[in-house]
Amino acid sequence: MNSDFRDRISVAVWGVAITLAASALVSLPGRGASLALGERTLTLPIAAASLLPVLLTLLAGSGAQAVVQAHPLSRQGRLRLPIRFWALPIAVTLIAAILLPRAPSVLYWAALLLGMAVLLSTVLVALYFSLDPEATGYRRARAALNLACYAVALVLFLVIPSAWPEAGRAVVLGGIAMLLALELLRGTQARTPLVALYAFIVGAVVAQVAFGLLLTGLSPISASLLLLVLFYLLVSLTWQTLLGRITRRILLEYTAVALAALLLILLLSP
Repeated sequence: MNSDFRDRISVAVWGVAITLAASALVSLPGRGASLALGERTLTLPIAAASLLPVLLTLLAGSGAQAVVQAHPLSRQGRLRLPIRFWALPIAVTLIAAILLPRAPSVLYWAALLLGMAVLLSTVLVALYFSLDPEATGYRRARAALNLACYAVALVLFLVIPSAWPEAGRAVVLGGIAMLLALELLRGTQARTPLVALYAFIVGAVVAQVAFGLLLTGLSPISASLLLLVLFYLLVSLTWQTLLGRITRRILLEYTAVALAALLLILLLSP
């Protein structure tokens, strides 16, 4: 791990953390607010806070790209489409943006911000070591990324604000599920367009099922667990498909897991 690599992680994490902190400390102008630019007055067509997710996405994505570009394989021109490595850092950052405004106190808010910084740093380190499948530490890095993806997915399904409309929540769930699937399926080392296609399908299915569950009035915990099980099954089956290992036995195993998980959720649901 070279100093350039560490420096890039530090800059990326600090950039995201400072932006998240500033968004909580600074009151951003709302829709229709007037801004004076010299002799002209500009009226904002949308709330400035609506642009925060876009800014955070660009910060997290560009930070991940900078880390990737520090890798020897990238310097040799062997890592194409660096944008494919943006997925998990963006998902972690957007989850933090959703959680921080819900903190019940300043202490919890600071703890969440620190936790986000630690998680984002860990993800970027693991991302760096996962770029070369033949390098030492690849398996540990891949395992860390997979664990982070499923942890973020669980938090995502549990904390999407109930005040949002059902369609909005379903779109956010599907969008972040697609990002997480993109990172998880990258571990198959399949062609990038194929991985992106399957990740999009996973996200679309999660969004549609989430919309249906939200309309049923099912308890939030039950709906969240059902979505997590669905996400796990979709990614796992896609993983096996990309590796060419899908068989009748594997399908039966996953069907059994799905039925057992569904039964357990229904028994424990309030």
